[in-house]
Amino acid sequence: MPGYLTLPQDEFKGRVSRLQDNMNAAGLGGVLLLQNTDRYYFTGTLQSGFVVIPAEGAPLVAIRKDCERAKAESAWPVTKLASTRGLAHLVRETLGELPSPLGMEYDVLPVKQAMMMEKLFDGAEFADASHALMQTRAIKSEAEVDAIRIACEQVDRAVSMVAGIVKPGMTERELSARIEYELRMVGHGGRIGMRGFNQWIFYGHILSGSGGGEPSGFDMPTSGKGSSPLLSQGASDKVIEMGEALTVDIMGSNGGYLCDQTRLFSLGELGEPLKGAFEAAVAIEEEVAAIARPGVPASKLYEKAVELAEATPYGDNFLGDGAKVSFVGHGLGLEVDEYPFLARGFKMPLEEGMVFALEPKFIFKGIGAVGIEDTYVVRTDGAEQLTTSPKQLVTIG
Repeated sequence: MPGYLTLPQDEFKGRVSRLQDNMNAAGLGGVLLLQNTDRYYFTGTLQSGFVVIPAEGAPLVAIRKDCERAKAESAWPVTKLASTRGLAHLVRETLGELPSPLGMEYDVLPVKQAMMMEKLFDGAEFADASHALMQTRAIKSEAEVDAIRIACEQVDRAVSMVAGIVKPGMTERELSARIEYELRMVGHGGRIGMRGFNQWIFYGHILSGSGGGEPSGFDMPTSGKGSSPLLSQGASDKVIEMGEALTVDIMGSNGGYLCDQTRLFSLGELGEPLKGAFEAAVAIEEEVAAIARPGVPASKLYEKAVELAEATPYGDNFLGDGAKVSFVGHGLGLEVDEYPFLARGFKMPLEEGMVFALEPKFIFKGIGAVGIEDTYVVRTDGAEQLTTSPKQLVTIG
């Protein structure tokens, strides 16, 4: 399973072509890429430099360091950039003119970097390219889906060992370390990419009992206490005890491509309301996944999940106990938070090739969290589940 993921050059050329279609629809003359993930996505390399993609023609891949490695990795010709100050001149020289308006990644680009680019490209008209970029990245090729499948295999391998190693008295952190070790041994890249400002995550969340219901300011249904006020999500040194819900919410990463899966365990029998709420979550996932197909607005999946949850005795606890999140799923790819968002008001229609994680969860403050999560790809006739671990509650001992 472990390996060095490389994609065929035609993959990157297809991505640029799709982006150019989206750029033309948005009235952009070109895009200037600075963010690592975007530069890699469209070229195959993230060696230090800049990428300029015009509305027509081949991209300019301008590399400062390391140029030789970039040439070996990039699907496009690479140009040596001696100094950032010479970037605008190089663009004019290579493309014949400055693309206008020139789109930038305003959703992730620090203001200082944006101002520096605006100064370098003196007189150029700038615009936000974020939506065009995210639109392009939302549609996964079969090569990307295959990469995500391997990430799903990583997660299944790690989850399958939980029942054999967890025991009363073990801390969340100890169990998390064992799971993370197994993930690394089967090829996990060790990095989880997130696009949202001030959002981060580490492998996932291993949460038990009251730790699962720990409130948090992070935009996710469960968070955990973490190890400090700064590292304030994920596993803590809380001891895993009998009769508690144990949530194993982890992400695989194969060459940067992610999957997301949540499964539920308990040491001894799980009581109410947790057991009933978990069964409700499984049923909600199955019904919501059944309506996911091309043309269906992403918001409809959220609305359906809320409707089903409110018909259970646990509606007040769906997606939060008090401060609820307004989504029941999210897109996945090289980052956790890609299009589509299965969220209130996000009316973008699903398209074939979109990959998303669906995560109906119930949170009970002071008691715990239960739920399920799986990764799906949208096909012509519905959603294909990519994660493979059995969905039932695993009772240990």
